Amino acid sequence: MPPKSKSNPNTLLTSRISLVYGIYFLYFEPIAALGGTYLCFLDPERFLAGTVPVPALTAAPVPLTPVLQMMLRNIGCLYGLFAINEGIVLRLTRERNVWYAVILSMVVADIGHLYAAYDIAPNQMFSIMSWNSDEWINYGTLMLGLCLRLAFMAGIGRK
Repeated sequence: MPPKSKSNPNTLLTSRISLVYGIYFLYFEPIAALGGTYLCFLDPERFLAGTVPVPALTAAPVPLTPVLQMMLRNIGCLYGLFAINEGIVLRLTRERNVWYAVILSMVVADIGHLYAAYDIAPNQMFSIMSWNSDEWINYGTLMLGLCLRLAFMAGIGRK
């Protein structure tokens, strides 16, 4: 029988995660990601209406070409991966390195999402008062999630 390994206390998180982080990372975001997966696969028009900045939309809906459908399904699969990483992987461990790796990967995804929206309609990203409800949900949760992740990694709100 192999000897028991001693955990390095510097690699473990505290036994409790802040309530705000726990609710957001372990419950809210995985459920929201599964909602994105659902929309990408089963209601792509609604997904596009909710994520493409309003000025970039034309009067006519975006045609769902086979290539766009493939890309939306790929995005849906990535949202499924996010849900698994946050909803399951983070529940299985209290190792700081694993939490940091998952949270850092989400930071990269957040920055990519925000850059994509900025790239297509830069003025809209800074016109917060003109956002519609979909933009508040999409960009607001993206920015909130990014801020929470950066705060977590900086040690804010953790004992």
